Amino acid sequence: MKKIILQLPLVLALCVGIIYSAHLLNEKDKQNVAKYSYDYESKKLSKNVATNTAANANLNKETVTENITEVVTEEPTTDDSFEIKLSFVGDCLCATNENTHYENCFNDVADRKDKSYFLAKVNKYFLNDDFTISDCENVYSDSKDLQVSDKGQYQDPNIEAYWFKSKAKNAEILSAGGIDCVSISNNHINDYGSQGKNDTKDALDKAGVLWGEEGKTVYYEKNGFKIAVICVSMYGDGVVPNIIDYIKKATKKSDYQIIYFHGGTEAIHEPETWKKNACHKLVDAGADLIMGDHPHVLQPLEVYNDVTIIYSLGNFIFGGNRHPENRTIIYQHTLTITKDSLSSQSGKIIPCYVYTGDTNNWQPAVIKDKGTRKKVLKFMKWEADSPL
Repeated sequence: MKKIILQLPLVLALCVGIIYSAHLLNEKDKQNVAKYSYDYESKKLSKNVATNTAANANLNKETVTENITEVVTEEPTTDDSFEIKLSFVGDCLCATNENTHYENCFNDVADRKDKSYFLAKVNKYFLNDDFTISDCENVYSDSKDLQVSDKGQYQDPNIEAYWFKSKAKNAEILSAGGIDCVSISNNHINDYGSQGKNDTKDALDKAGVLWGEEGKTVYYEKNGFKIAVICVSMYGDGVVPNIIDYIKKATKKSDYQIIYFHGGTEAIHEPETWKKNACHKLVDAGADLIMGDHPHVLQPLEVYNDVTIIYSLGNFIFGGNRHPENRTIIYQHTLTITKDSLSSQSGKIIPCYVYTGDTNNWQPAVIKDKGTRKKVLKFMKWEADSPL
């Protein structure tokens, strides 16, 4: 019994040692579990981060690719062919005669209406083409001391003469409606002398409208293909040699030459023989397209040696009086350029009214009535004596 008692401390010490060793093993196991758990979660977190980073990288790659694709589609096409759509209209006389003032005259309406009003019914054709050309047959000026030019009225008070002028801001009617370029080679640009003409040029410049006249050819370029618009007056065939010189000079600087002329007898539907012969000479000299105006009425289209000639585009916006002949056109001419050269061209006539309503509201509009459209188209093809 004593021997057992004497051995008891040894047994107790052994038990304590066993318990302590078990505790150490348990703590080590806990640390190992904790370490495993940490490593697992760390790996899981790292994987998630890597996955997310890869996803973000893929997302960024896709976004960049989309952006690159968008940029590519906005760059010039790699196709060797493209089109140039040109629109032509006749006289845009955006003013009232000096000696004629009445309620709802052009200048009165221009003071009350927004500049977009006048071409609102036709501007879709001009805003969606490449280049639109018209005639500016009035003076734009705010100068207070302008005097009308001498048209013989001082010698003969009964002479029938007209002077057209409106405020400089009204030049914006053209650009607001999509007209890019005008000819100022006509019989009304000098209605108020040199100052009135210079004021008109300034107003057109401010409105962002290009202008051409004798000695100042307008050039339009798209994708390297250059078009010359040669604006001239032609009241007789005596000026043909001068115009041919303009064509020769423009040919050195451009790929395609257009004549936009102002001339001929007013108020007749058939072009004079001299005018037809003059246009033929211009074609023979290298003109690629010829557009005319001034008669204030339409004259037909002719194709001479594969070149389109319209002898008169008629009025378009016409502030001259309340009841002008109410037929006009928009002529659209489309060039197809292939490998830097003209491969084909085509034309389209869009019949229009000069105004809508019982009296002139200074607002041209496309003719929708099929019968009325057909009459205009027949006339333009020389199949009728009048477009009415």
